[in-house]
Amino acid sequence: MTAIETQLADVDRALAGRAPLPRANGELVFEEPWQGRVLGMTVVALERAHIPWSEFASHLARAVERHGYDPDEPAAAAYYAAWLEAFEATLVGAGLDLR
Repeated sequence: MTAIETQLADVDRALAGRAPLPRANGELVFEEPWQGRVLGMTVVALERAHIPWSEFASHLARAVERHGYDPDEPAAAAYYAAWLEAFEATLVGAGLDLR
């Protein structure tokens, strides 16, 4: 298992109970390139800033709840919009300047 696969396995475990990653046939679902990029940026940023996944998971669960469910919106699009919101909230909550 590569380092990236190990990190994604850690992410899967951390988010499984509250906001699991979208999958189809066991594979991660990305409908647009930015969705995979924001996932990767989050993995690296949280690791480098020593921010626990549990903190991000809490922000993600709240963002998913706020975003709600729109049956006309693709599930991955809704999920990664909430993911981006949670990523920003986590970094700001950790005192990192996003400017």
